Amino acid sequence: MKLGTLLLRNATIGLAQLEAALRNQVLYGGRLGTNLVELGFLDLEQLSTYLAELTGLPVATPTLLDEADRALLDKLGPDEAHRLRAVPLGMLESGGAAVAIVDPQDEHAMKALAARLGAPIAPYVVPELRALYYLEKHFGTPRRARFIRTARGGTDPGEILVGDDRRRSQPAGGISMPPTLTLEPRRRRASSAPLTHAVPTALTYAEAGERIENAANRDGIADAFVEYAKGRCDALVVFLIRDGNALGWRGYVAPPIKLVRPLEELSLPLGGISSLQTAYDGCQVFTGVPPSGARPIETQLWTALGAEPAPIEVVVVPVQVKQRPVNLIYTHTLGGTPPKAFITELQDLAARAQTAYLRLIRQTRSSV
Repeated sequence: MKLGTLLLRNATIGLAQLEAALRNQVLYGGRLGTNLVELGFLDLEQLSTYLAELTGLPVATPTLLDEADRALLDKLGPDEAHRLRAVPLGMLESGGAAVAIVDPQDEHAMKALAARLGAPIAPYVVPELRALYYLEKHFGTPRRARFIRTARGGTDPGEILVGDDRRRSQPAGGISMPPTLTLEPRRRRASSAPLTHAVPTALTYAEAGERIENAANRDGIADAFVEYAKGRCDALVVFLIRDGNALGWRGYVAPPIKLVRPLEELSLPLGGISSLQTAYDGCQVFTGVPPSGARPIETQLWTALGAEPAPIEVVVVPVQVKQRPVNLIYTHTLGGTPPKAFITELQDLAARAQTAYLRLIRQTRSSV
């Protein structure tokens, strides 16, 4: 039995609530339970109870997770812990290792845990949001921006109540105050040719469109944009739009430039004046010089992308679902204005992405 079916059978949620969570799962990722909690239809304690009923396994309570064995944590290591979504709890008298794991039905993950810890695994089920919180707490590695929700008032249906789990929050309302504007001489542009000239294209326009149209999930859509960008621009970022913020999801920068920070940690507020805000508000492509003289949002992005010198013009293409932007596709070329043909093709790929999202949502609903 699936989680959604169990919740419907017990009348814990209604069909409309389940469909809303499934839609968010298609657009934003995460497990179904995560999206139900984020939408306010369940709390983490309810979700834990239903996951235990569904799997027949004990629940990894906050107390168990707080007291996780440090030696076992270090033995597994942060990279494997995040990859497997698992938190070792301690050794049992039987010689097995108790481990909190998000997906105890993942046989590959269970085998990898047993090999890494050198002991049979006794799985404890844990909701994804709680696991990510404790992975951050024990290993000090930040959660992706997608799993950090904006702090609002207590009446907002999107607020997450996590008991004693502290939540890092993004700027309420998504407002970022620009720094004081100072006038500086325009720096001379580098005389070298754009980096894109040295990078071969990875996908043709037709191939990118076909990948998007046939994508089996949201990742396939984003990856198609990234592959299409190679050889055509110096940087491209696919943003998720949530809670008044543009969250880094997938991206590409042309070599030899390297990302200064992981895109998944990037959260840019949609507020004030920026190219991202303009494209979001108007649901139209933005092309040109960033509209704010101080360029606070673009500067944060350029710093993360290692863009030096700063681009003169940028392009932001929205991807809409039901007349609401769910992605923003940002791109720039350091040598000047992105080619018009490239912008036109990005617009068309964005329209195909919209159709693909709607198809995936219909498919997910039909599986309930």
